[in-house]
Amino acid sequence: MTDDQFIAHLEQYQRLLHSISVTFARGDADTEQDIYQEILFNLWRYRHRYNGDCSVKNWFYRVGLNTAITLWRRDKKRPDTVPITPELADIHPDTPDDPLRRELYRLIDLLPKDDQAVIYLYIDGASEAEMASVLGISTSNVGVRIHRIKQKLKQLKN
Repeated sequence: MTDDQFIAHLEQYQRLLHSISVTFARGDADTEQDIYQEILFNLWRYRHRYNGDCSVKNWFYRVGLNTAITLWRRDKKRPDTVPITPELADIHPDTPDDPLRRELYRLIDLLPKDDQAVIYLYIDGASEAEMASVLGISTSNVGVRIHRIKQKLKQLKN
């Protein structure tokens, strides 16, 4: 991937990368910016390793999630749950704001980080094959995990 192609893809998937940053920042704007910058740094650093075995979007997602998860694991001092803030609810700015959407993101925030990664891919409309590629699991495992996450969300709602 040339530098110009990389920059074009970066502009195309900027919102995706911000979504990952917001998810793992847990409402802290400074942490969000740190995660976002670290994701950009890793994408730039490893851009020549992209070999086309998956879509560029999947590769960006994979690098972004792996970076965010690594940073999150380093900082064990964070609380397990944080109430959703307007910034977290604004992950998809082109979607109208409504109370049901806010509640969904509040419940998702209560899930473990691995489950959050799966459900955000699902919400973004990724296919099971794309999700499997990003997460490094089988497509059948993706379907099972989605089903279990939906069940967890239903339990959290009640």
